[in-house]
Amino acid sequence: MPEWTTRDEGKPFLFGSDKVTMLRQGHLFIAGTLLAAANFFLIGCGGGKTSPPTRPPTDGTGSRFLFAVQSNPPGAEIWLDGQQTSFRTTMLDVPPIGITPPPQDGQPRRLTLRFPGYHDWHQWLEWTGDASIIVKARLTPSEEPDGELLITSEPQGARVWLNGVDTGKTTPTTLTAPPTRHALRLTLDGYLPVFESVDVPSGGTAEVHIPLTPQDKGIITGVVFDRFGNAPVGVTVRLQNEQGQIVATTRTTVFGSFHFASVPPGEYTVTAEAMIEGQKEVGQLDKVKVQPSQRALAYLVLFLAELVGNLEGTVRTPDGHPVANAQVSLLYYAVASPVDFVLTSRRSVTDSQGRFRFDDVPAAPHVVVVRKIGFQAVQTQAVTRQGETTQLTVTLTPLSADNPPVPSPTKVFAIAQTLPTQVLSGDEGRGTGDGERRTRGEVKKVQSPLAFYRRILLNTLRRHRHPAAPLLHQSPVTNHQSPPYRFFPVGFMAHVEVGWEPPLKNPSQGLLGYRIYRSNPQASGWQRRLFVDEPEQTVVADTAFDATSGQTYRYAVAAVKLDGQETEKSQPAETTVLPPLRLLSPEDNAQATQSHLNFRWQTVNGQVPFYVVEMFLDPTQMLIGDPEWETGVLSGTTEFAYDGKPLLKGKTYWWLVIGLDNRDWLEANAFTVSEVRRVVIVGD
Repeated sequence: MPEWTTRDEGKPFLFGSDKVTMLRQGHLFIAGTLLAAANFFLIGCGGGKTSPPTRPPTDGTGSRFLFAVQSNPPGAEIWLDGQQTSFRTTMLDVPPIGITPPPQDGQPRRLTLRFPGYHDWHQWLEWTGDASIIVKARLTPSEEPDGELLITSEPQGARVWLNGVDTGKTTPTTLTAPPTRHALRLTLDGYLPVFESVDVPSGGTAEVHIPLTPQDKGIITGVVFDRFGNAPVGVTVRLQNEQGQIVATTRTTVFGSFHFASVPPGEYTVTAEAMIEGQKEVGQLDKVKVQPSQRALAYLVLFLAELVGNLEGTVRTPDGHPVANAQVSLLYYAVASPVDFVLTSRRSVTDSQGRFRFDDVPAAPHVVVVRKIGFQAVQTQAVTRQGETTQLTVTLTPLSADNPPVPSPTKVFAIAQTLPTQVLSGDEGRGTGDGERRTRGEVKKVQSPLAFYRRILLNTLRRHRHPAAPLLHQSPVTNHQSPPYRFFPVGFMAHVEVGWEPPLKNPSQGLLGYRIYRSNPQASGWQRRLFVDEPEQTVVADTAFDATSGQTYRYAVAAVKLDGQETEKSQPAETTVLPPLRLLSPEDNAQATQSHLNFRWQTVNGQVPFYVVEMFLDPTQMLIGDPEWETGVLSGTTEFAYDGKPLLKGKTYWWLVIGLDNRDWLEANAFTVSEVRRVVIVGD
């Protein structure tokens, strides 16, 4: 058996995930989409033979993982990094046959499949040895016409390599490319190289926007909320270094988000300030750690500047010794909310004397949680008062030798959403980012475009009695980050909600948190996405903006015990990210007769199995009511003629299209929502 050729083309990068938490019924949740039970996906082995199978590697526990390549037609030559191997592909959708995997060194490898009469097929691979990779390729006949690949990056000027060849182009650029999968690489001095696999449609255009990560600097992104859970626009956000100097200033966008790029490594304080209704409101987050080529997350909540106090304390062992480097979390909640909504938490770490301090925190009750590896976690309460400093002493007890075993999380699910980030022109449905004030029959303000469309989806799921809709409907609406978007045209974004059942009844006392892993079953093993350091939290939003339209992902969750060790991963849950839906006709605010009211739409960079067209009387009905008319679940078509009851002449109606991955709403775990349009009925 030949060994794979080693080639150093750099490492891909992963972003983290943003989070906002909600405390309800003893559990903390990321506020976001909780839509369906898990659909678990396990890869088997056996059957067939073209090249001698190899013994799959193990993860040290006896589990075996396959590396296999299948295609239609089968028998394609397998090349790696431009070097031919002795292997050929097997048939699609038969038991896979394992072949020698690439080196387990974290380097991406360029896989190429070649078959006479078909376009070459390319994809990046990263073998980690702890998950099966079953590559499945559908080759395109060579007579299919070329398409276009539109590539942009942030910043611009990145060198474009396609399938191992330097194109001589820099971003932004448009390339003519065969209708197949391509291995795209971008390089720019001072930034990490980016490796992406992208499909170019026959006669169509694939749009790719890729953010680059500085090699020696990091990024801070985050969201500013007010105390009601809204995300105000134009808030001044400042970045202070450890010496207290302001090194950067920015303002929040319509999503309530902010962004600091090219930040030198170190610890920073992020502050926010705004004048709201004539009163000064402030927010602060301490010890934001920035590391090279990584993204740090910062969530701030605004409170009246004069209604703040301070909290300081000491963490000790039962015999009075100070506990250094313990994590102290200070949680506080939204007001006037139907649930106890944890907007964010202030974090600190104890010094060598076990001391910690929080300045300018809301004068209100707080929950204080203290954790350190090797100790039992402690949760207590503290009340800060205006202009005063509250004192607190916390005792951490070392773990006992007979600490009970911790099982792995169970009932893991993964739900993908693709949503627009722009709303209609005009007063109704405009995304202002500063909260929704709703009355029956009128929407004066919508919290944000993403929140607006997410609520439309939630309302639809509720009407169809989706099993998770009640819990989801109780959840506060979150505001996700602003661009960049990857593999989605400007105006759309996608993310995945991951949820699981906790392994302990009282995770605060028995866990440090959870680690979330993602695998592309056709390209990579398990990649760590983020660490959830609030054990009560059982839903997380993977909003790294590196999802690929049409790509299937698996997610697994592992619990982190108080001794710092990790349980086995849960069984994986699977979801496929659906592409955006772009409406074609009628145009927004167009006039149409009922007899000629035909709805047309198209997918962007992929296919959607099923669609539903809905029409509403007004935006409020879209958010909380039933549609005036809707189709059944459509398949195999991207147009439909109105076939409902008579419509009112001169009346404006609102319509959109929702795509899903399963005809049965109860089984669906991926959704894509189009933008909203208006149509004016002018007669029969």
